[in-house]
Amino acid sequence: MRSRRMLQCFDGHRDGATQQEIAQVVFHTNPLDRHEWQESSARHSVKSLLRDARAMIAGGYRALLRHRRQS
Repeated sequence: MRSRRMLQCFDGHRDGATQQEIAQVVFHTNPLDRHEWQESSARHSVKSLLRDARAMIAGGYRALLRHRRQS
């Protein structure tokens, strides 16, 4: 689920959506005024998801490919 949200956030950002617009789609939030948005947990989640998505796209996905499950 987190990987999916990371990619949704990244796609939205790449297409020019604001972080609040991304939060509205990913977390089904209502529009917030500036003060509410600054204190919103959705804002912090979007920032975190975007940070992690950028790291994954920059090569972090390779760690997933190297990980082997123990049988």
